[in-house]
Amino acid sequence: MRSQATVGCDARPYQPLGCAPMRWHLPLGLALVLALAAPAPGQDQVPDTNPCHFYKTALCPDLIMAPPDGLFVGRSAAGRVRLYATNHIINVGKGPLEIKGKRTGAREMEASQVIHRAGNPPIVVPDAGELYFKFVDSSRGSYWKYSHAARFELWTLKADGSKDKLVRTGPKLDYCFRDLDRVRAYARRTAFFPGCSQVRGLASDRLGVSPGWADVYPSTYPENWIDITGLKGCFSFVHRADPLGKIAEIRENNNYGWRHVRLPPRGGSVAPRGCPGPDSS
Repeated sequence: MRSQATVGCDARPYQPLGCAPMRWHLPLGLALVLALAAPAPGQDQVPDTNPCHFYKTALCPDLIMAPPDGLFVGRSAAGRVRLYATNHIINVGKGPLEIKGKRTGAREMEASQVIHRAGNPPIVVPDAGELYFKFVDSSRGSYWKYSHAARFELWTLKADGSKDKLVRTGPKLDYCFRDLDRVRAYARRTAFFPGCSQVRGLASDRLGVSPGWADVYPSTYPENWIDITGLKGCFSFVHRADPLGKIAEIRENNNYGWRHVRLPPRGGSVAPRGCPGPDSS
């Protein structure tokens, strides 16, 4: 049975309600240091336990998302209006995002994260989410993908152009995590992490994105849309990486890219006509 995870709290400037703070499983020495530095009972502060912040030699990933692009409007078979978009998960960190999965069920693997260190053994962080054998469509079949790798969100806007309330989310949640496009000059010239496996019987798997590389899904790929039926006014269309806060990163406040849109579509266009603030991140 696939787990239904709750949204994790983090330092991001706007987060959904009902979240819970992230927890990392750390080496004993670091855990003792954090325990001694913990606030007194009754205080609300939660100590920073991200291993990327405590190991100077850690080569951690840093996930960002490009603004939604390739936008077009379509309709479902039931007549619902959908806004489709291409999305890019990009690693701009010092080291790779590396996820290892270990089989726990018919279609699930528990995930751990491998954080490389310069001149030192890597750190393995357990409880880093889940891999799921995801059915895409009848022509593509199923793949092992990282569950809740990213999320499509639609936010209302305040008068100054900042985001106000989350009103819609899209179905696209699971990603391969692979080196598909080299998007930074410093990136290695050949891909290291391949496309995700379609072998259902795997006992374990590894996914990842190298520094300077991106995992990209075109707007025509299944589930790359958000329902905009009945909405009117200006909105921020957000693509957010790691929405559950399961992945340790250098920074946790830059995981999103956004583009303002005006709804309903006019002539198939959702250009931000008269919307406050800049048009995109």
